[in-house]
Amino acid sequence: MDGVRFGVLGPLLVTHGRRDVRIPAGQPRQVLVLLLLHAGQTVSVDHLMSILWDGDPPVSARKAVQVHVSQLRRALKDLPGVSLEWSHQGYRLDIPDRSLDLQLFRDARDPDEALSHWRGPALVELTTNTQFANQLEEERLAAIERRVDKALKDGRHHEVIGELTGYVTQHPTRERLRGALMVALHRGGRQADALRTYDEGRRLLADELGLDPGQELKDLHAAILQGDIPAVPRELPKAPEPFVGRRAEIELITGTSEHVIAVHGPGGQGKSALATAAAHAMAARFPDGQLYVDLHGATPGRAPLSPAEVIRRFLRALGTPPLAVPTDTSEAAALYRSTLARREVLILLDNAVDAAQVGPLLPGDAGSTVLITSRRMLATLSARHVRLGPLPEDDAIKLLGDDSEAARQVARACDHLPLALTIAAARLRSRPDWTTATFARRLADQRHRLDELNFDDLGVRSSFQLGFEGLNAGSTRAFTLLCCLNVPTVSEQAARALLGQDDVDRALDPLVDAKLVEPCGPERYRVHDLLRLFGAEHVNDEKHDALTRALTQYRETLAAALRKLRPHAYGALTNTDPRQDIDEPLQWLTEEAENLLAAARSTVAEPGLAEHALAIAHMLYPHLFKQDRVADLIELGRIAHEAAQTIGTSQAAETALLVRSAANRRIGEFATARAQLEEVLEARADDPFGRGRALTGIGTIQRETGELDAAEKTLRQAIVLTADHGPAGAQRVPLSALAQVHQVAGAYDEALLAAVESLRHARAHQDAAGTAYALASQGQALFKLGRLDEAEAALGECIELCRVTGEHNDEWQALLCRAKVLLAQGKPTEARQDAERCLEITSARGDRYGEGVAHLVLAEAGRYKHADRAAELLGTPGLRRDNLLDSLVS
Repeated sequence: MDGVRFGVLGPLLVTHGRRDVRIPAGQPRQVLVLLLLHAGQTVSVDHLMSILWDGDPPVSARKAVQVHVSQLRRALKDLPGVSLEWSHQGYRLDIPDRSLDLQLFRDARDPDEALSHWRGPALVELTTNTQFANQLEEERLAAIERRVDKALKDGRHHEVIGELTGYVTQHPTRERLRGALMVALHRGGRQADALRTYDEGRRLLADELGLDPGQELKDLHAAILQGDIPAVPRELPKAPEPFVGRRAEIELITGTSEHVIAVHGPGGQGKSALATAAAHAMAARFPDGQLYVDLHGATPGRAPLSPAEVIRRFLRALGTPPLAVPTDTSEAAALYRSTLARREVLILLDNAVDAAQVGPLLPGDAGSTVLITSRRMLATLSARHVRLGPLPEDDAIKLLGDDSEAARQVARACDHLPLALTIAAARLRSRPDWTTATFARRLADQRHRLDELNFDDLGVRSSFQLGFEGLNAGSTRAFTLLCCLNVPTVSEQAARALLGQDDVDRALDPLVDAKLVEPCGPERYRVHDLLRLFGAEHVNDEKHDALTRALTQYRETLAAALRKLRPHAYGALTNTDPRQDIDEPLQWLTEEAENLLAAARSTVAEPGLAEHALAIAHMLYPHLFKQDRVADLIELGRIAHEAAQTIGTSQAAETALLVRSAANRRIGEFATARAQLEEVLEARADDPFGRGRALTGIGTIQRETGELDAAEKTLRQAIVLTADHGPAGAQRVPLSALAQVHQVAGAYDEALLAAVESLRHARAHQDAAGTAYALASQGQALFKLGRLDEAEAALGECIELCRVTGEHNDEWQALLCRAKVLLAQGKPTEARQDAERCLEITSARGDRYGEGVAHLVLAEAGRYKHADRAAELLGTPGLRRDNLLDSLVS
């Protein structure tokens, strides 16, 4: 130990660092002990003399004390923080805080820590006065009693029997120590020895002092005779290591005022680990002990424990002698509740099967707390229910002990499931020749992922099997088919189609109860990836027909949404005749876009299903294009290509080219997009309307690349072909595109004519999206022609329609143009509002060009600080610009 240290709990000790400080023998040592006992206080010379000479100091005593103090000053002079000063009242010794073992002993809260400061009998130097030594010995014995009580509460009665026997021999009249020995002997199964210990003490008190034992010792003796002595069980399993995350759940469990807490969740989520960790955190609040039982509600090869069996086990743990435990279940339950009454016990019921199993195990009063884990939510219990899901990614990679990208891949492959992550970490430790990236590659193969997640007695598959085996036939079928659909979430509408039945609740409710399927919104369900892989292993011959039903439902609903949102594109994109109407097409598309992508992705290689995948891709791409979902659009192009290869027809290949061309156009790969459309154009020599569609796309690309004359020629051809051979009003799309060409070319009158004609057709066919496109072109042309009020009105209607159809990409462009109109009208405040909304939309999408032009208009509207940011964004190397918008803001 560094610094100065003084010790009086044993022979006098003075050290500085590792060096012993020599104190002169005899009375100087006694003076130092007395000053240390009163450190920081003034001790009179008379008091020192009285102790040193046992109340009869000689005439020379005062001079002798001065000499002793002088010797002490020389011995202590080099010790930092130590001073020995004289005043008229006497001598005062100041020492550094916490440098005296007596102070450390008295400050210690833990009795083991307190007693660790004793090195032997205290104050052995004070041979003339034992008053102080006797007082300290009393304090030591009190600490020993606290230590023994703590050991008995911790269930360590076997450990303290020998120690207590020695203390009782040394201090035979100390009843608290004798009582502790009696308790330890009784709990160790030595009831006769416990009673003999009492008798020995009773006789000793009577013979030597003429007294009877105290009432507390008598009551303890009676309790032992009746077998009614309370035990303090400490049955919690070892705290889990490592235990990461779950901080919110731990705080919820340990902080609630409820006396029943029920944790539920699917297998492998770490419910037992969480409950055990929380129980250890709460244990100190339950001085009467902690009970634990694994109820085997989900243990392979084990039947769940009966409540009667658990009650009998708990009664024995609480100190009831085995022969006194009632055999009648109701009597045992009553005794269990009585035993817990007025006691504070934490009861951990792990792995429960249902509420009926745990109900009889709940105490009758609120003194104790019960913590339950189960797979199903025990909803009939009055409890604080805590639902457990997968770990967040940051906690998941902590469990792996690796924060690399490969570890994140492993965590995602494990579904962030604690059981799977624990197995993955164990496998990595067992194979030092593997890197995390090696294991990530092995897990990437979905066919063998569940095989990889198996180690010793731990297995993800076996954990899932327990919940699966308890299902009825209808729910088993529903689960396997849901897993085959392989989409992020399933609506009840899709589930009805998949299962071929209307009453899906009867099949899905048991899956929710078993935590195999998770509700994730109104009438919507989710199956986690590892569970999906498990369920797909149990599929039967019905898979193809079920997926056909589900994909048909997706396809028909998508067609209905398309017919309502984009009637101008409906006839071109699908020949599906939807059998249904849809009230909220945009909401449905928003909710189902990920599922449509996933359904198409998972069926591209399956003959008979790939046709559905291609049709979904073809109908979905305009929505993804307008929503600026670039990554999804690129993936949709790949899906279309692979589906077309599976189908193997030229028509399928052409359809895929249209989807891929849209994706390439959106990312600025104009040459590739144009080449793909030209390939479609060539292949559709006998399809005038198909040629018109392809020419519309080519003309738009030509406008975007600045080939304005060629774009005008191409689009005029497209207008003729779509008008003559397409559905009524189909020419409104190339007309809007032609208006944009004229706008960029500065031919604003021609742009207005084309926009007005497109708008006429769009309104006639109640085409909200087509109307918005045409109004945008009309408003842009009117702005450039100086017809500002008309431009503001057209753009205002366009913005409202964009919000209805969810076309945020078109919305921000219309806002930008209207801001320019408002500036020209002398309305800078309104212009700033539009530009700020434009900036919000483009910033959220990460569109640097859109952000740049929004900052530019804000600078024009008087917010000059935006000019520098506009220059920075618009000067980005390789930035893809839009010549139509450039023509508006320049």
